[in-house]
Amino acid sequence: MKKFILMLSLFLVFVLSCGKGKEFVVKPLNGAQDLAGAALPDFELKDLNGKKIKSTKIFKNGKKTLFIVAAEWCPHCREEIPEVQRFYDKNKDKVNVVIVFTNSRSSLGKAQAYIKENGYTVPAYYDEDGEILRGFDVQGFPFNLKINGDKVEEELELPVDEDSLTKTFMN
Repeated sequence: MKKFILMLSLFLVFVLSCGKGKEFVVKPLNGAQDLAGAALPDFELKDLNGKKIKSTKIFKNGKKTLFIVAAEWCPHCREEIPEVQRFYDKNKDKVNVVIVFTNSRSSLGKAQAYIKENGYTVPAYYDEDGEILRGFDVQGFPFNLKINGDKVEEELELPVDEDSLTKTFMN
């Protein structure tokens, strides 16, 4: 009986350790300083209601993507997100917009409250375990990328506003 319990325990440990997917890493090309040209692996995003979506469903739908990692407490993000919302309202049929809120010094509840209190409708996600932060090696907020299919086209210079986003994505 002890052998059976030991074997069952080892099996459960093995199954549970295999259940967590391998974390992804987006690497700069040939020692570049930014991620321009870097290939994007598949990963999952979780919206503010807990629904999961595969990155490929967003990135590979024929539209370019504005991908932002932000924090509701970040002053620069608070300036930028209203501009992103205006850009999204005008261009949502032509450009994907994704804002991923960090878990760094924050919580899902704070991100949900920030979106709701400001009436934002831009697609928002939450990085509950920091996988997005680590995968993209985010060093500061906001972190903005222009993505085309499965590649990073460019890291966007800060700050972005509706006009600069329109020039970047609509030309």
